[in-house]
Amino acid sequence: MSTLLVQSCSKSKKQTPEPISALDLYSGYFFKIIKKSRREGTVNSDIDIGILSAKYGFVKANEKISAYDRKMDTQRATELGPTMRQQLHQYISNMGYERVVINAGKEYRKAIDGFDNDLSVNTYHVCGDGLGLKGQSLKQFLRGNESGIKRAN
Repeated sequence: MSTLLVQSCSKSKKQTPEPISALDLYSGYFFKIIKKSRREGTVNSDIDIGILSAKYGFVKANEKISAYDRKMDTQRATELGPTMRQQLHQYISNMGYERVVINAGKEYRKAIDGFDNDLSVNTYHVCGDGLGLKGQSLKQFLRGNESGIKRAN
């Protein structure tokens, strides 16, 4: 089953003058988990990664982007939401994913709400109250243990 993990961006970023891949740019907690799993070769092979960026919208993990300082707040989610939903919807359609797993905060979820309308894709969320538990669930999911994800309503 092909799966797209949609991870929201992080405040902490690698400071670099040149554009680099989105996955390399972000350095927050969840990105450390993702990168470590990739380095160790423990990421389930059918999982691709996409990123929700407060500046760029939806970006692929290998897409080159520049460092920025932009926070996703309610106003930005409202502003960027239509574009983000369209980008995500189109990417999932083009790539033929069967499942999407979202690991994103409230404002990011607000921005993409409804992206899966008219898509035959199952949508899940990474579970956990607090950063640590969500991180554990993400790590388990990347390794093939799905007990930390739940189906979206």
